This record gives sequence, structure tokens and C-alpha cells, in this order.
Amino acid sequence: MLNFLINPDAEFETEEVKRLVQSRKVVYALSTGSSFDLNALIKTAKRNNFSLPKRNKKNFFQLKGAKRLFPWQKPRRRSPRELHELARDSKSKDKIIIPVDVFWGKAPDRQDHWVKLIFRDSWEAGSFLRNFLKVIFNGRQTSVFFHKPLETEEIFTQKRSSDHLVLKTDRLLRARFRKNRQAKIGPDISNKRTLIHAILNSSSVKQEIKVTSKGSARLENIQKRKAYKYALEICSDISYPVIYLYDKALNWFWNNRYDGLEIIGIEKINNLAVGNSLIYTPSHRSHIDYLALSYELYTNNLMLPQIVAGKNLNLPFLGRILRNGGAFFMRRSFGPNKLYSKVFFEHLRKLFQRGYSIEFFPEGGRTRTGRLLPPRPGIISMIIKSFQDMDDRDVKFLPISISYEKVLEGKSHLKEAKGQKKKKENLTSILSTISDFRGYLGNAYLQFGEPVDLKSFLDKHAPNWQKDTIDLSEDTDKKSWLFEVTPLLGSKIMTNINKATVVTSSGLFAASICDISDKEIDKERLVFRLDVLRKVIEISKYSELIKLPNISSSEIIEKIKKLKFYKSDMPKTLEISKNEKNLMEFYKNNILHLLILQAYVMYKSRKKIKKNDLINDFIEIFPQIKKDFFIDLSLSNAEERMCKILDDLEEINLLKINSNDEISWSENKRDVAGMLASLWLESLPAD
Repeated sequence: MLNFLINPDAEFETEEVKRLVQSRKVVYALSTGSSFDLNALIKTAKRNNFSLPKRNKKNFFQLKGAKRLFPWQKPRRRSPRELHELARDSKSKDKIIIPVDVFWGKAPDRQDHWVKLIFRDSWEAGSFLRNFLKVIFNGRQTSVFFHKPLETEEIFTQKRSSDHLVLKTDRLLRARFRKNRQAKIGPDISNKRTLIHAILNSSSVKQEIKVTSKGSARLENIQKRKAYKYALEICSDISYPVIYLYDKALNWFWNNRYDGLEIIGIEKINNLAVGNSLIYTPSHRSHIDYLALSYELYTNNLMLPQIVAGKNLNLPFLGRILRNGGAFFMRRSFGPNKLYSKVFFEHLRKLFQRGYSIEFFPEGGRTRTGRLLPPRPGIISMIIKSFQDMDDRDVKFLPISISYEKVLEGKSHLKEAKGQKKKKENLTSILSTISDFRGYLGNAYLQFGEPVDLKSFLDKHAPNWQKDTIDLSEDTDKKSWLFEVTPLLGSKIMTNINKATVVTSSGLFAASICDISDKEIDKERLVFRLDVLRKVIEISKYSELIKLPNISSSEIIEKIKKLKFYKSDMPKTLEISKNEKNLMEFYKNNILHLLILQAYVMYKSRKKIKKNDLINDFIEIFPQIKKDFFIDLSLSNAEERMCKILDDLEEINLLKINSNDEISWSENKRDVAGMLASLWLESLPAD
């Protein structure tokens, strides 16, 4: 029966492990004593021609859980008999100990029924009945994960007692299993009430209550109730049945309204998830950004993050759904409310201590223009403060660029760009975007940028950060090193987001029509402009992560029509209204940072200009460009970069530089030169 129920897939930490498990010297170390886990391993070994675990060969052992005889006793760890025998064996240093994890219901195929989700793998050490139900419902969605081998030669050559070697091996294995399990299914989730209790009993919250109550028992009780209310308002309440519904709804959405959500660079996260606290920092262009990342992490069997959401989204019904999906809510401003500030900070700190990954939008709110907004310092500052308590864990910020060929909120963005006051979020305004669900939305992309290691960053920009300890009971926002390093870290995150840009068809099209005032546009002219824009981005080598559309310029124009960015179409021309063109501004701004330096050159060279004069003018204005567009360029390299841009533009015949080092436009490409120059003119005041 088990043979029918269990259909495991094999996963390997490295390709080398796949080769090692065929060796006769392999000793498997299973993370649990479950007979079901052992059966999954046996079936995987038979199917893949690996070394088969057999008791008479003594080539496997299973770790045991803690046990106690009486309820008042402290649980005691037990080590498997086979491990004791291995420690006493003189040939043990030649063995290859491969740790093995078995995950039920976390295979690449997502759950297709809510009952399977209930009996998914978790941290609970379930009863035989629960484990049996787990096999029934998830046995055919099982993953057997083979870790890198333990360093047996290093362990068993030590001149220590066998008991000491057993204890050391046991601890190493449990640490390995705990880290991997946390990366795969998230940390051991205590219920919401336990988390709130830990927050309210933290020293900083208790101290704030004591100071505010001024010795009055009545005031102290009032403050305690306030703190509890704040914690209840903030905390998420993850519900896996709700996540199951998310998965089904989003799978339909991405594959029916969009041409799928393409994720780029997820393999980086698989490697970083073990042993690091991950801070996901996506760009924020749409309400569905909240769902895009969680959907992809869940699909790829990675821990769901706790998501920082604005309190404005804690609406009836919607707030509960978001909270069940991992969102916790934050007020836009803490103001003078120190108690709320302490409660929120302690909540964030407890999430780190328990090993959660966190997602927040460094911009704070959605961009209405399409360009990245300046990063908000609040959450970044709190994360840095929390990091001082995390000596044993590395923190990695993961910048993420999310790009859409068409956002659902395009019409509301246009209204606000025209001066309409931003409306307060409500269910009506959010659900009004559903009208766009009926239309075609093109492609969506999510690309992971270059990670930022927090410790390395602080060591470089604030060398004394470890010595200058932050007192959590004090107001620490004005600490000099923290005040200085927070905006630097925010800027670095935004810069790495820009370096991971996926250039969309709508972004290129919008840039190609930026200076055309006529309603009727010649298609052949547009194709030529699109070809030039692609070439300019390609040769600039802005970043290795920049992705261009894999369709031709003619196909881009057809796709823009399908996206309904213009309606009137003839064989050789298209007609685009002023309103439609204004709508495209958002998408032009998505890629403006990739073209802004070239646009500056073309604007400055509309009349003849000496090369040295152009470079000197650029050096003068460079700090502002770097700040506004989050460009990865230092002042010391600015002149070199500008010289390369001039060479590139001359190479593709957009510029000509005469023997006197005078720069001017090439006569036969004045149309596209004017297009590029207008990008600068529209983005920044003319100098």
C-alpha cells in the first residue's frame, strides 16, 4: 500500500551529492524516526539506483525526538544506536554521512486540494495517525532532499570519547536539518497569541509602560491594554487554507490575464535561504506586487515572508485576507506615540529572532509616475537596530524589480499625474481595478537583483556599529552612525533594483513616442526608433541583469495594440490620442534610468559643444542625476563613463565628433537624436 501512496522526487543540495549517493560508503542520516520517511528514502534509492538503506548493512540511522517518562521531567535527547556504533568504528572517518530530509506536500507541484494543505509538512511532531494521513494526502507530492555530506574525517579523527563524537555529530545534523527545514517551510510558527505575549513581555515595552504610567496601577493597566491593542493591530495571522486559495486564484490570474509571471534569478534565493535572514525589497508599482512575490516563493517551495503593509490596507474583509497571507500592518507615521513605536519595533525584532523572512517596499507607497521613489528610512532603520541582536545570523537584503507591460491601476495613476488628489484607500477604489481584469495585460516579470549583505555594508559605512550599541529603551533615531547609514543603505537597495530592470515592450514603445505630437504616427518610423533604443540600451552595458524583449520591433507595435494602448490602426500608420499617450508616460519612466545619461548627451549636443565642456557640465550635475535615478556610478568614474557613452553613440552613428573635439548630431539620424534629447528635457529642468 505504501508503495502506491508514496511517489517521491529526489532533490540534491549540489550535483556532487547526486554522485555520492551511489557509493557503497554512504550512510544516510534521516531527520526523523518516522517509518514513512524511511520508506520514502528506500523508494527514492530504488528508483534512482542509489545505495539502498538496509538494516543489516547498517548504512542508515534516524534521529530521535526528545522524550520524558513523566510530565514534570525535562525532555531528554536520545541518540540512535547506529550512531554510537559508527562513533566506535575505526573506519568511520571513511564513511560518507549524507543527511536526508523528507518533505510531505512540498514537492514542485502545488497542492491541489485544501485537505492536502492541512496535512502538509510542518514543524509539528505529529502522531502516527496524523503522519499516516499526511502520507495518504501528500504521499504523491513528496520531496526527498539529500544534503551535502558531513565532514566525517574531521569529526571522527578527533581523540575524544565515542559519546562526545555522538553528541557532536547529533548536534551538527540537527542544526543542518533545522536550517534547511526553516528555509523550505518557514520557521516554527507559534500562534499569534504567543507572539503577542512575547512582545508585551519585552523589556523595552515594559519599560515604556512603566515610564508612562508614572507609578499609577490604573494607568499601567490602561497602557498594557493599549500595547495589546497595538500588537493585535500589527501582527499577521498566517492561514495555510487561505494561502491555498491565494495560490489557486493567482495561478489563474497570472496565466489567464497576464502571459504568466516570469521569475528570474530564483536560484539565488534557493542558495541564500539556508543560514540567512532574507529581507525582500521589491519595487512597488501595483497593488498586486504584494501577491506576486509570495506566489512565486510558494511555487518554488520557499518560506513565505512576513509582509509589511500600510495600515490603510487594513480594511474590512481585505485586511483579514492580507493578514492571513502573511501581511502585518504599519501606521504611516508613529508620531509622538512611543508605545506604538516600541511595540512595532519589538514585533519586528521577534520576527528576526524566530527566523522569519520579511518583505517590505522601500518606497513606502506605489509610484504614480513609474520611476522609483526615494526610499523611506523607517523600516530600514528598525532592521539595522534589530540586527545588533543577531550575531549568529546573516541578513541579506534582496532587491527585486517587478515590471508589468500593463498595470491594473494605469487609469488612476494618470488621473493623479494630472493633479487629482490621491484618494484614501478603500474597498471600492481597490476593487475598481477589477474592470481591467477582463482585458489582456501582457507579460509580468519579477527579477532578483544583487543581494546586499547587511554586515558587510555596515562594516564598510559604519565601522563602529557593533561597539556603539543601541539601547532599545532609549530614543535612538538620532544616533549619528544610524542616521548616516540608513539613507545610504536605502539608496543601495534602490540602485540594485534598477540594475535588475526587465525592459518591457510598453516601456520601449512609450520612450519611442515621447516627442511625437502628431496623432498619426508612421509605423516604419516607430520601428526604426525602437531598434535604436534597443541598441542604445544593449551597448551601454548598464548591468548584466538588464533584459530586453525577445520579440522584434514590429511585434512590439502589434503587442501594444493588443494591450489597447492605442485603438486606431491602419496598414502603415497608427493613431494615438493625447490621453493614450499620457497613459504611456508611466511605462517610459520604468526604463528612463537606462537612457538618462544618453539623453543628457543628446540634449547637450543639439548644438555643437566641446567634449571637455560637456564632460565638465556632466560632472557638475552628476550628483543630482545619481540621486534622482539611483544610478550605480561613483563620481570618480563619472568621466570615464561619459567618455564611453560618447564612443557608443558615435559608434551607432547618433553623434559625430570632429577633429576639434566638437560634438553634434548626425544628420541622417536627427529624428532619433531628438527623441533621446526629449527624454532629458521632459525629465529634468533644462540647464
